[in-house]
Amino acid sequence: MEYQALYRKYRPTKFSDVVDQETILKIITNSIKENKISHAYLFSGPRGTGKTTVAKLVAKTINCLNIKDDFSVCGKCENCLDIENNSSDIIEIDAASNNGVDEIRELKSKINLVPNKLKYKVYIIDEVHMLSISAFNALLKTLEEPPSHVIFILATTEFYKVPTTIVSRCQCLNFTRIKLENLEARLKGIASKEKIKITDEAIHEIALYADGGLRDALGMLDKLASYSLEEITADDFLKINGLISKSDIDLFIDEILSHDNVNVIETLDKFSNLGIDFSKIIEKILEELRDLLVAHYTKNDASKYNPKDLSNLIICFNETYNMLKEAANRRIILEVKLLSFMNNEETIEQPLPLKQTTLEANPNLKTPISQEIVNSLPKTESVSGNDVKEETKENLEEKYDIDLDSKQVRINNTFAMASKLLKNMALDKWQKLDDYLTDTKYQKVATDLKDIEVGVASDKNLILVSKYPSVIDKIYEYFDLTNELIAKLFEHEYSIVVLSEEEFKQEVVNYKTHIKDKDYYIYKEEDKPLLKKKSLDNEIKIEKNKEVCYSNLVQKAIDTFGSDVVEVE
Repeated sequence: MEYQALYRKYRPTKFSDVVDQETILKIITNSIKENKISHAYLFSGPRGTGKTTVAKLVAKTINCLNIKDDFSVCGKCENCLDIENNSSDIIEIDAASNNGVDEIRELKSKINLVPNKLKYKVYIIDEVHMLSISAFNALLKTLEEPPSHVIFILATTEFYKVPTTIVSRCQCLNFTRIKLENLEARLKGIASKEKIKITDEAIHEIALYADGGLRDALGMLDKLASYSLEEITADDFLKINGLISKSDIDLFIDEILSHDNVNVIETLDKFSNLGIDFSKIIEKILEELRDLLVAHYTKNDASKYNPKDLSNLIICFNETYNMLKEAANRRIILEVKLLSFMNNEETIEQPLPLKQTTLEANPNLKTPISQEIVNSLPKTESVSGNDVKEETKENLEEKYDIDLDSKQVRINNTFAMASKLLKNMALDKWQKLDDYLTDTKYQKVATDLKDIEVGVASDKNLILVSKYPSVIDKIYEYFDLTNELIAKLFEHEYSIVVLSEEEFKQEVVNYKTHIKDKDYYIYKEEDKPLLKKKSLDNEIKIEKNKEVCYSNLVQKAIDTFGSDVVEVE
Protein backbone atom coordinates (compact mmCIF):
# COMPACT_ATOMS: atom_id res chain seq x y z
CA MET A 1 0.00 0.00 0.00
CA GLU A 2 1.26 3.52 -0.84
CA TYR A 3 2.64 5.42 2.18
CA GLN A 4 0.45 8.26 3.39
CA ALA A 5 1.93 11.28 5.19
CA LEU A 6 0.96 11.51 8.84
CA TYR A 7 -0.81 14.88 8.51
CA ARG A 8 -3.08 13.36 5.82
CA LYS A 9 -3.54 10.06 7.58
CA TYR A 10 -4.62 11.70 10.83
CA ARG A 11 -6.64 14.59 9.42
CA PRO A 12 -9.81 14.92 11.58
CA THR A 13 -12.88 13.14 10.19
CA LYS A 14 -15.31 14.71 12.68
CA PHE A 15 -15.55 17.97 14.62
CA SER A 16 -14.58 16.35 17.93
CA ASP A 17 -11.16 15.42 16.46
CA VAL A 18 -10.27 19.07 15.78
CA VAL A 19 -7.80 20.35 18.38
CA ASP A 20 -8.17 23.62 20.32
CA GLN A 21 -10.89 25.36 18.26
CA GLU A 22 -13.84 24.88 20.62
CA THR A 23 -15.37 28.33 20.11
CA ILE A 24 -15.45 28.00 16.34
CA LEU A 25 -16.83 24.48 16.48
CA LYS A 26 -19.60 25.58 18.86
CA ILE A 27 -20.65 28.38 16.49
CA ILE A 28 -20.70 26.06 13.50
CA THR A 29 -22.47 23.11 15.16
CA ASN A 30 -25.12 25.40 16.68
CA SER A 31 -25.70 26.95 13.27
CA ILE A 32 -26.19 23.49 11.75
CA LYS A 33 -28.46 22.45 14.62
CA GLU A 34 -30.67 25.55 14.28
CA ASN A 35 -30.49 25.45 10.48
CA LYS A 36 -28.96 28.92 10.42
CA ILE A 37 -26.02 28.22 8.16
CA SER A 38 -24.37 31.38 6.80
CA HIS A 39 -24.08 31.80 3.04
CA ALA A 40 -20.38 32.75 3.39
CA TYR A 41 -17.70 32.08 6.00
CA LEU A 42 -14.21 33.55 6.28
CA PHE A 43 -11.78 31.34 8.23
CA SER A 44 -8.57 33.12 9.27
CA GLY A 45 -5.61 32.11 11.40
CA PRO A 46 -2.06 30.67 11.36
CA ARG A 47 -1.18 27.78 9.09
CA GLY A 48 -1.84 24.26 10.29
CA THR A 49 -4.59 25.19 12.75
CA GLY A 50 -7.44 23.41 10.92
CA LYS A 51 -9.05 25.99 8.59
CA THR A 52 -9.27 23.79 5.48
CA THR A 53 -10.05 20.71 7.57
CA VAL A 54 -13.03 22.40 9.25
CA ALA A 55 -14.19 23.75 5.87
CA LYS A 56 -14.31 20.20 4.50
CA LEU A 57 -16.08 18.93 7.62
CA VAL A 58 -18.71 21.67 7.23
CA ALA A 59 -19.23 20.66 3.58
CA LYS A 60 -19.67 17.00 4.59
CA THR A 61 -21.89 17.68 7.60
CA ILE A 62 -24.42 19.98 5.93
CA ASN A 63 -24.81 17.48 3.09
CA CYS A 64 -25.02 14.28 5.17
CA LEU A 65 -28.51 12.77 5.22
CA ASN A 66 -28.08 11.09 8.63
CA ILE A 67 -26.08 13.37 10.92
CA LYS A 68 -25.26 11.81 14.31
CA ASP A 69 -25.89 13.47 17.65
CA ASP A 70 -22.25 14.58 17.93
CA PHE A 71 -22.55 16.19 14.44
CA SER A 72 -20.38 13.54 12.84
CA VAL A 73 -21.38 12.24 9.42
CA CYS A 74 -22.75 8.75 8.96
CA GLY A 75 -20.35 7.91 6.12
CA LYS A 76 -22.92 5.56 4.57
CA CYS A 77 -25.58 7.69 2.89
CA GLU A 78 -25.35 8.45 -0.82
CA ASN A 79 -24.21 12.01 -0.18
CA CYS A 80 -21.36 10.88 2.10
CA LEU A 81 -20.28 8.29 -0.45
CA ASP A 82 -20.38 10.89 -3.22
CA ILE A 83 -18.17 13.22 -1.19
CA GLU A 84 -15.72 10.38 -0.49
CA ASN A 85 -15.50 9.90 -4.27
CA ASN A 86 -14.58 13.57 -4.81
CA SER A 87 -18.02 14.99 -5.48
CA SER A 88 -18.27 17.64 -8.19
CA ASP A 89 -20.46 19.68 -5.83
CA ILE A 90 -17.56 20.35 -3.43
CA ILE A 91 -15.26 22.72 -5.30
CA GLU A 92 -11.85 23.50 -3.80
CA ILE A 93 -9.98 26.46 -5.32
CA ASP A 94 -6.38 27.40 -4.56
CA ALA A 95 -6.37 31.19 -4.85
CA ALA A 96 -2.57 31.23 -4.93
CA SER A 97 -2.54 29.66 -8.39
CA ASN A 98 -6.03 30.64 -9.56
CA ASN A 99 -6.08 34.28 -8.58
CA GLY A 100 -7.22 35.98 -11.78
CA VAL A 101 -10.53 37.54 -12.71
CA ASP A 102 -11.08 34.89 -15.42
CA GLU A 103 -11.23 32.08 -12.84
CA ILE A 104 -13.79 34.00 -10.77
CA ARG A 105 -15.89 34.72 -13.87
CA GLU A 106 -15.89 31.02 -14.68
CA LEU A 107 -17.02 30.32 -11.10
CA LYS A 108 -19.87 32.84 -11.50
CA SER A 109 -21.00 31.30 -14.77
CA LYS A 110 -21.56 27.92 -13.08
CA ILE A 111 -22.80 29.06 -9.69
CA ASN A 112 -26.48 29.14 -10.64
CA LEU A 113 -26.42 25.48 -11.70
CA VAL A 114 -28.09 23.28 -9.10
CA PRO A 115 -25.97 20.59 -7.34
CA ASN A 116 -25.62 17.28 -9.14
CA LYS A 117 -26.35 15.13 -6.08
CA LEU A 118 -25.80 17.02 -2.84
CA LYS A 119 -28.10 19.46 -1.01
CA TYR A 120 -25.50 22.26 -1.14
CA LYS A 121 -22.79 23.24 -3.56
CA VAL A 122 -19.82 24.33 -1.43
CA TYR A 123 -16.97 26.50 -2.71
CA ILE A 124 -13.81 26.33 -0.57
CA ILE A 125 -11.34 29.06 -1.62
CA ASP A 126 -8.00 28.58 0.12
CA GLU A 127 -5.51 31.46 0.64
CA VAL A 128 -8.20 33.86 -0.56
CA HIS A 129 -6.00 36.89 0.16
CA MET A 130 -3.98 35.95 -2.96
CA LEU A 131 -6.84 36.93 -5.29
CA SER A 132 -6.22 40.01 -7.41
CA ILE A 133 -8.22 43.18 -6.83
CA SER A 134 -10.18 42.63 -10.04
CA ALA A 135 -10.94 39.06 -8.94
CA PHE A 136 -12.22 40.30 -5.57
CA ASN A 137 -14.40 42.86 -7.32
CA ALA A 138 -15.81 40.17 -9.59
CA LEU A 139 -16.61 38.03 -6.53
CA LEU A 140 -18.34 40.77 -4.51
CA LYS A 141 -21.91 40.63 -5.81
CA THR A 142 -21.99 36.84 -5.97
CA LEU A 143 -20.65 36.59 -2.43
CA GLU A 144 -23.30 38.99 -1.15
CA GLU A 145 -26.32 37.25 -2.68
CA PRO A 146 -25.42 33.72 -3.76
CA PRO A 147 -28.11 31.21 -4.77
CA SER A 148 -29.70 29.42 -1.79
CA HIS A 149 -27.97 26.14 -2.70
CA VAL A 150 -24.44 27.68 -2.60
CA ILE A 151 -22.16 28.20 0.41
CA PHE A 152 -18.77 29.91 0.28
CA ILE A 153 -15.99 29.10 2.74
CA LEU A 154 -12.95 31.34 2.34
CA ALA A 155 -9.70 30.60 4.19
CA THR A 156 -6.67 32.83 4.73
CA THR A 157 -3.53 33.08 6.82
CA GLU A 158 -3.35 36.85 6.22
CA PHE A 159 -6.69 38.31 7.20
CA TYR A 160 -5.53 41.94 6.91
CA LYS A 161 -4.99 41.48 3.16
CA VAL A 162 -8.63 40.61 2.53
CA PRO A 163 -10.61 43.71 1.40
CA THR A 164 -13.14 44.99 3.93
CA THR A 165 -15.83 44.71 1.25
CA ILE A 166 -15.29 40.93 1.28
CA VAL A 167 -14.98 40.71 5.07
CA SER A 168 -18.28 42.53 5.59
CA ARG A 169 -20.13 39.95 3.48
CA CYS A 170 -18.85 36.94 5.48
CA GLN A 171 -19.23 35.47 8.92
CA CYS A 172 -15.62 35.72 10.17
CA LEU A 173 -14.15 33.02 12.42
CA ASN A 174 -10.61 33.30 13.73
CA PHE A 175 -8.61 30.11 14.33
CA THR A 176 -6.06 30.26 17.17
CA ARG A 177 -2.70 28.57 17.54
CA ILE A 178 -2.91 25.14 19.16
CA LYS A 179 -1.66 25.13 22.76
CA LEU A 180 1.73 23.56 23.39
CA GLU A 181 0.43 20.90 25.78
CA ASN A 182 -2.32 19.87 23.33
CA LEU A 183 0.20 19.59 20.50
CA GLU A 184 2.39 17.38 22.67
CA ALA A 185 -0.55 15.16 23.64
CA ARG A 186 -1.59 14.77 20.00
CA LEU A 187 1.98 13.92 18.92
CA LYS A 188 2.35 11.33 21.68
CA GLY A 189 -0.93 9.67 20.70
CA ILE A 190 -0.01 9.45 17.02
CA ALA A 191 3.55 8.24 17.80
CA SER A 192 2.07 5.50 19.95
CA LYS A 193 -0.31 4.39 17.20
CA GLU A 194 2.46 4.42 14.62
CA LYS A 195 4.86 2.65 17.04
CA ILE A 196 7.39 5.47 16.73
CA LYS A 197 9.82 5.55 19.67
CA ILE A 198 10.46 9.15 20.71
CA THR A 199 11.54 10.86 23.93
CA ASP A 200 9.41 13.46 25.73
CA GLU A 201 12.17 16.05 25.14
CA ALA A 202 11.97 15.46 21.38
CA ILE A 203 8.16 15.75 21.48
CA HIS A 204 8.53 19.06 23.32
CA GLU A 205 11.04 20.40 20.78
CA ILE A 206 8.75 19.44 17.87
CA ALA A 207 5.80 21.17 19.52
CA LEU A 208 7.85 24.33 20.05
CA TYR A 209 9.07 24.22 16.47
CA ALA A 210 5.52 23.87 15.10
CA ASP A 211 4.49 27.18 16.74
CA GLY A 212 0.86 26.15 17.20
CA GLY A 213 0.45 24.37 13.86
CA LEU A 214 -0.44 20.66 13.95
CA ARG A 215 0.38 20.06 10.29
CA ASP A 216 3.96 21.30 10.77
CA ALA A 217 4.31 19.18 13.90
CA LEU A 218 3.18 15.99 12.14
CA GLY A 219 5.40 16.78 9.14
CA MET A 220 8.39 17.07 11.47
CA LEU A 221 7.50 13.81 13.25
CA ASP A 222 7.35 12.14 9.83
CA LYS A 223 10.81 13.43 8.93
CA LEU A 224 12.34 12.36 12.25
CA ALA A 225 10.81 8.88 11.94
CA SER A 226 12.62 8.51 8.60
CA TYR A 227 15.90 9.88 10.03
CA SER A 228 16.11 7.71 13.15
CA LEU A 229 14.93 4.11 13.07
CA GLU A 230 15.76 3.81 16.77
CA GLU A 231 14.41 6.09 19.49
CA ILE A 232 14.12 9.71 18.37
CA THR A 233 15.90 12.14 20.70
CA ALA A 234 16.01 15.92 21.07
CA ASP A 235 19.54 15.87 19.62
CA ASP A 236 18.14 14.26 16.44
CA PHE A 237 15.64 17.09 16.13
CA LEU A 238 18.29 19.77 16.66
CA LYS A 239 20.70 18.16 14.21
CA ILE A 240 18.35 17.84 11.23
CA ASN A 241 16.98 21.37 11.74
CA GLY A 242 20.30 23.12 12.26
CA LEU A 243 19.39 24.27 15.77
CA ILE A 244 21.13 24.38 19.13
CA SER A 245 19.96 23.16 22.52
CA LYS A 246 18.51 25.37 25.26
CA SER A 247 21.52 24.72 27.46
CA ASP A 248 23.83 25.96 24.69
CA ILE A 249 21.66 29.07 24.26
CA ASP A 250 21.68 29.79 28.01
CA LEU A 251 25.47 29.41 28.12
CA PHE A 252 25.89 31.72 25.12
CA ILE A 253 23.65 34.40 26.70
CA ASP A 254 25.65 34.12 29.93
CA GLU A 255 28.93 34.61 28.01
CA ILE A 256 27.57 37.72 26.27
CA LEU A 257 26.18 39.36 29.41
CA SER A 258 29.41 38.53 31.26
CA HIS A 259 31.33 40.40 28.52
CA ASP A 260 33.41 37.28 27.87
CA ASN A 261 34.80 38.25 24.45
CA VAL A 262 37.03 35.19 24.04
CA ASN A 263 34.39 32.54 24.78
CA VAL A 264 31.75 34.30 22.68
CA ILE A 265 34.03 34.15 19.63
CA GLU A 266 34.84 30.49 20.36
CA THR A 267 31.13 29.66 20.67
CA LEU A 268 30.45 31.34 17.31
CA ASP A 269 33.25 29.20 15.85
CA LYS A 270 31.50 26.11 17.22
CA PHE A 271 28.15 27.14 15.71
CA SER A 272 29.79 27.91 12.38
CA ASN A 273 31.56 24.52 12.25
CA LEU A 274 28.25 22.77 12.90
CA GLY A 275 26.80 24.53 9.85
CA ILE A 276 23.99 26.10 11.88
CA ASP A 277 22.13 28.99 10.24
CA PHE A 278 22.91 32.13 12.28
CA SER A 279 19.41 33.47 11.64
CA LYS A 280 17.90 30.40 13.33
CA ILE A 281 20.30 30.81 16.25
CA ILE A 282 19.18 34.41 16.74
CA GLU A 283 15.50 33.40 16.58
CA LYS A 284 16.01 30.88 19.41
CA ILE A 285 18.08 33.34 21.46
CA LEU A 286 15.41 36.04 21.11
CA GLU A 287 12.77 33.59 22.36
CA GLU A 288 14.90 32.72 25.38
CA LEU A 289 15.67 36.38 26.17
CA ARG A 290 11.98 37.20 25.92
CA ASP A 291 11.14 34.40 28.37
CA LEU A 292 13.76 35.65 30.83
CA LEU A 293 12.48 39.22 30.63
CA VAL A 294 8.82 38.26 30.97
CA ALA A 295 9.62 36.00 33.94
CA HIS A 296 11.38 38.90 35.65
CA TYR A 297 8.41 41.26 35.35
CA THR A 298 5.47 38.86 35.70
CA LYS A 299 6.71 36.11 37.99
CA ASN A 300 9.13 38.11 40.16
CA ASP A 301 11.78 35.66 39.02
CA ALA A 302 15.03 36.61 40.74
CA SER A 303 17.16 36.25 37.61
CA LYS A 304 20.89 36.86 37.78
CA TYR A 305 20.54 39.19 34.78
CA ASN A 306 19.68 42.87 34.87
CA PRO A 307 16.39 43.39 32.94
CA LYS A 308 17.89 46.45 31.25
CA ASP A 309 20.73 44.27 29.90
CA LEU A 310 18.20 41.74 28.61
CA SER A 311 16.22 44.49 26.85
CA ASN A 312 19.34 45.95 25.26
CA LEU A 313 20.49 42.51 24.10
CA ILE A 314 17.07 41.81 22.55
CA ILE A 315 17.36 45.05 20.58
CA CYS A 316 20.93 44.20 19.55
CA PHE A 317 19.96 40.75 18.26
CA ASN A 318 16.86 42.09 16.50
CA GLU A 319 18.96 44.69 14.66
CA THR A 320 21.51 41.99 13.79
CA TYR A 321 18.77 39.67 12.48
CA ASN A 322 17.59 42.38 10.08
CA MET A 323 21.16 43.08 8.95
CA LEU A 324 21.85 39.39 8.21
CA LYS A 325 19.29 39.42 5.38
CA GLU A 326 21.61 41.49 3.20
CA ALA A 327 24.99 40.62 4.73
CA ALA A 328 27.77 39.30 2.50
CA ASN A 329 29.24 37.45 5.50
CA ARG A 330 26.73 36.75 8.27
CA ARG A 331 29.27 35.61 10.83
CA ILE A 332 31.30 38.84 10.59
CA ILE A 333 28.19 40.96 11.12
CA LEU A 334 27.17 38.91 14.18
CA GLU A 335 30.68 39.06 15.65
CA VAL A 336 30.98 42.83 15.18
CA LYS A 337 27.54 43.54 16.70
CA LEU A 338 28.18 41.34 19.73
CA LEU A 339 31.67 42.74 20.35
CA SER A 340 30.25 46.28 20.15
CA PHE A 341 27.50 45.35 22.59
CA MET A 342 29.83 43.66 25.09
CA ASN A 343 32.25 46.58 25.05
CA ASN A 344 29.51 49.11 25.83
CA GLU A 345 29.32 50.72 22.41
CA GLU A 346 25.60 50.07 21.91
CA THR A 347 24.06 50.32 25.40
CA ILE A 348 23.20 54.03 25.18
CA GLU A 349 22.49 55.55 21.83
CA GLN A 350 24.27 58.87 21.25
CA PRO A 351 22.06 61.93 20.63
CA LEU A 352 21.71 63.35 17.17
CA PRO A 353 24.62 65.68 16.26
CA LEU A 354 24.16 69.11 17.80
CA LYS A 355 26.16 72.29 17.28
CA GLN A 356 29.02 72.26 19.79
CA THR A 357 29.54 75.18 22.17
CA THR A 358 32.23 75.98 24.71
CA LEU A 359 30.73 76.55 28.14
CA GLU A 360 31.80 79.16 30.64
CA ALA A 361 32.40 77.64 34.08
CA ASN A 362 30.29 79.58 36.56
CA PRO A 363 29.23 77.79 39.78
CA ASN A 364 26.56 80.42 40.49
CA LEU A 365 24.59 79.59 37.35
CA LYS A 366 22.14 76.69 37.45
CA THR A 367 22.10 76.21 33.67
CA PRO A 368 25.29 76.47 31.52
CA ILE A 369 25.53 79.46 29.16
CA SER A 370 27.23 79.21 25.79
CA GLN A 371 30.44 81.18 25.10
CA GLU A 372 28.62 83.12 22.41
CA ILE A 373 26.15 84.46 24.97
CA VAL A 374 28.90 85.07 27.53
CA ASN A 375 30.86 87.15 25.01
CA SER A 376 27.77 89.25 24.31
CA LEU A 377 27.31 90.19 27.99
CA PRO A 378 28.60 93.60 29.19
CA LYS A 379 31.93 93.87 30.98
CA THR A 380 32.17 95.57 34.38
CA GLU A 381 34.57 98.22 33.08
CA SER A 382 32.34 99.47 30.31
CA VAL A 383 28.62 99.48 30.84
CA SER A 384 25.88 101.34 29.02
CA GLY A 385 22.33 101.93 30.23
CA ASN A 386 20.98 99.23 27.89
CA ASP A 387 23.65 96.77 29.04
CA VAL A 388 22.63 97.25 32.65
CA LYS A 389 19.02 96.55 31.75
CA GLU A 390 19.90 93.32 29.89
CA GLU A 391 22.27 92.07 32.59
CA THR A 392 19.71 92.60 35.32
CA LYS A 393 16.93 90.93 33.35
CA GLU A 394 18.71 87.90 31.88
CA ASN A 395 21.53 87.06 34.29
CA LEU A 396 20.77 88.20 37.77
CA GLU A 397 17.03 87.68 37.97
CA GLU A 398 16.78 83.86 37.80
CA LYS A 399 13.35 82.49 36.93
CA TYR A 400 13.88 79.08 38.56
CA ASP A 401 16.14 77.39 41.07
CA ILE A 402 17.11 73.73 40.50
CA ASP A 403 18.01 71.42 43.36
CA LEU A 404 21.25 69.91 42.05
CA ASP A 405 21.01 66.78 44.22
CA SER A 406 17.52 65.99 42.94
CA LYS A 407 18.67 66.70 39.40
CA GLN A 408 21.49 64.15 39.68
CA VAL A 409 19.20 61.54 41.27
CA ARG A 410 16.77 61.98 38.40
CA ILE A 411 19.58 61.63 35.83
CA ASN A 412 20.96 58.49 37.52
CA ASN A 413 17.48 56.94 37.78
CA THR A 414 16.98 57.37 34.04
CA PHE A 415 20.30 55.70 33.20
CA ALA A 416 19.68 52.94 35.76
CA MET A 417 16.56 51.73 33.91
CA ALA A 418 17.42 53.00 30.41
CA SER A 419 16.23 51.06 27.38
CA LYS A 420 16.84 51.69 23.70
CA LEU A 421 13.45 50.14 22.96
CA LEU A 422 11.75 52.66 25.27
CA LYS A 423 13.71 55.48 23.65
CA ASN A 424 12.57 54.42 20.18
CA MET A 425 8.98 54.35 21.43
CA ALA A 426 9.48 57.81 22.95
CA LEU A 427 10.83 59.14 19.65
CA ASP A 428 7.70 57.89 17.88
CA LYS A 429 5.47 59.62 20.43
CA TRP A 430 7.56 62.81 20.15
CA GLN A 431 6.32 63.24 16.58
CA LYS A 432 2.87 64.02 17.98
CA LEU A 433 4.15 67.41 19.16
CA ASP A 434 3.01 68.80 15.81
CA ASP A 435 -0.59 68.23 16.90
CA TYR A 436 -0.16 70.78 19.71
CA LEU A 437 1.54 73.58 17.77
CA THR A 438 -1.84 75.22 17.17
CA ASP A 439 -3.31 74.39 20.58
CA THR A 440 -3.99 77.61 22.50
CA LYS A 441 -2.97 76.07 25.84
CA TYR A 442 0.14 74.12 24.82
CA GLN A 443 1.32 76.02 21.74
CA LYS A 444 4.20 77.82 23.48
CA VAL A 445 5.50 74.71 25.27
CA ALA A 446 5.13 72.50 22.16
CA THR A 447 7.14 75.01 20.11
CA ASP A 448 9.97 74.93 22.67
CA LEU A 449 9.90 71.11 22.87
CA LYS A 450 10.42 70.96 19.09
CA ASP A 451 13.96 72.24 19.80
CA ILE A 452 14.57 69.43 22.27
CA GLU A 453 15.58 65.81 21.70
CA VAL A 454 15.00 62.65 23.73
CA GLY A 455 18.40 61.61 25.09
CA VAL A 456 17.61 58.63 27.32
CA ALA A 457 14.31 56.98 28.25
CA SER A 458 13.20 54.53 30.91
CA ASP A 459 9.72 53.49 31.96
CA LYS A 460 9.47 56.36 34.49
CA ASN A 461 12.06 58.96 33.47
CA LEU A 462 13.15 61.00 30.46
CA ILE A 463 16.37 62.91 29.89
CA LEU A 464 15.75 65.68 27.35
CA VAL A 465 18.60 67.46 25.56
CA SER A 466 18.77 70.92 24.02
CA LYS A 467 21.58 72.94 22.45
CA TYR A 468 19.80 76.20 23.27
CA PRO A 469 20.16 77.50 26.87
CA SER A 470 17.22 79.84 26.28
CA VAL A 471 14.98 76.84 25.49
CA ILE A 472 16.10 75.08 28.67
CA ASP A 473 15.19 78.23 30.61
CA LYS A 474 11.71 78.30 29.10
CA ILE A 475 11.06 74.62 29.79
CA TYR A 476 11.90 75.04 33.47
CA GLU A 477 9.96 78.31 33.60
CA TYR A 478 6.80 76.50 32.42
CA PHE A 479 7.75 73.17 34.03
CA ASP A 480 4.27 72.16 35.21
CA LEU A 481 2.74 72.82 31.80
CA THR A 482 5.60 70.93 30.14
CA ASN A 483 4.99 67.88 32.32
CA GLU A 484 1.29 68.06 31.55
CA LEU A 485 1.90 68.09 27.78
CA ILE A 486 4.39 65.21 27.96
CA ALA A 487 1.87 63.16 29.94
CA LYS A 488 -0.64 63.78 27.14
CA LEU A 489 1.88 62.79 24.45
CA PHE A 490 2.82 59.51 26.11
CA GLU A 491 -0.46 58.81 27.93
CA HIS A 492 1.82 58.25 30.89
CA GLU A 493 3.47 60.57 33.44
CA TYR A 494 7.26 60.92 33.37
CA SER A 495 9.84 62.56 35.62
CA ILE A 496 11.82 64.72 33.22
CA VAL A 497 15.11 66.58 33.41
CA VAL A 498 16.47 68.88 30.69
CA LEU A 499 20.22 68.99 30.02
CA SER A 500 22.45 70.97 27.73
CA GLU A 501 24.33 69.08 25.07
CA GLU A 502 27.56 69.35 27.01
CA GLU A 503 25.96 68.11 30.24
CA PHE A 504 24.44 65.13 28.45
CA LYS A 505 27.72 64.15 26.78
CA GLN A 506 29.41 64.21 30.16
CA GLU A 507 26.67 62.02 31.67
CA VAL A 508 27.06 59.49 28.83
CA VAL A 509 30.82 59.37 29.43
CA ASN A 510 30.14 58.88 33.13
CA TYR A 511 27.67 56.07 32.36
CA LYS A 512 30.18 54.22 30.17
CA THR A 513 32.83 54.60 32.88
CA HIS A 514 30.62 53.00 35.53
CA ILE A 515 28.67 50.52 33.34
CA LYS A 516 30.27 47.51 35.03
CA ASP A 517 29.68 48.88 38.53
CA LYS A 518 26.24 47.47 39.35
CA ASP A 519 26.05 49.53 42.54
CA TYR A 520 26.60 52.89 40.84
CA TYR A 521 23.33 53.26 38.92
CA ILE A 522 20.61 52.14 41.33
CA TYR A 523 17.10 53.53 41.21
CA LYS A 524 16.40 55.84 44.16
CA GLU A 525 13.27 57.66 45.25
CA GLU A 526 13.52 61.44 45.01
CA ASP A 527 13.23 62.94 48.48
CA LYS A 528 13.25 66.58 47.31
CA PRO A 529 11.51 68.37 44.43
CA LEU A 530 13.59 69.18 41.36
CA LEU A 531 12.63 72.87 41.30
CA LYS A 532 12.90 74.96 44.47
CA LYS A 533 11.12 78.18 45.32
CA LYS A 534 13.36 81.24 45.19
CA SER A 535 14.60 82.17 48.68
CA LEU A 536 14.42 85.64 50.28
CA ASP A 537 18.22 85.83 50.27
CA ASN A 538 18.15 85.42 46.51
CA GLU A 539 15.67 88.29 46.13
CA ILE A 540 17.93 90.54 48.28
CA LYS A 541 20.89 89.52 46.13
CA ILE A 542 19.05 90.62 43.00
CA GLU A 543 18.20 94.02 44.50
CA LYS A 544 21.78 94.56 45.63
CA ASN A 545 23.09 93.69 42.19
CA LYS A 546 20.68 96.19 40.68
CA GLU A 547 22.02 98.87 43.05
CA VAL A 548 25.63 98.03 42.14
CA CYS A 549 24.88 98.27 38.43
CA TYR A 550 23.08 101.57 38.98
CA SER A 551 25.94 103.00 41.09
CA ASN A 552 28.46 102.00 38.41
CA LEU A 553 26.44 103.78 35.79
CA VAL A 554 26.19 107.01 37.87
CA GLN A 555 29.91 106.99 38.61
CA LYS A 556 30.70 106.43 34.92
CA ALA A 557 28.56 109.44 33.98
CA ILE A 558 30.25 111.65 36.58
CA ASP A 559 33.71 110.59 35.41
CA THR A 560 32.79 111.35 31.81
CA PHE A 561 30.83 114.60 32.06
CA GLY A 562 31.81 116.00 35.46
CA SER A 563 29.85 116.39 38.68
CA ASP A 564 28.72 119.89 37.70
CA VAL A 565 26.88 118.51 34.65
CA VAL A 566 25.45 115.26 36.06
CA GLU A 567 22.45 115.70 38.34
CA VAL A 568 21.32 112.68 40.37
CA GLU A 569 17.62 112.56 41.29
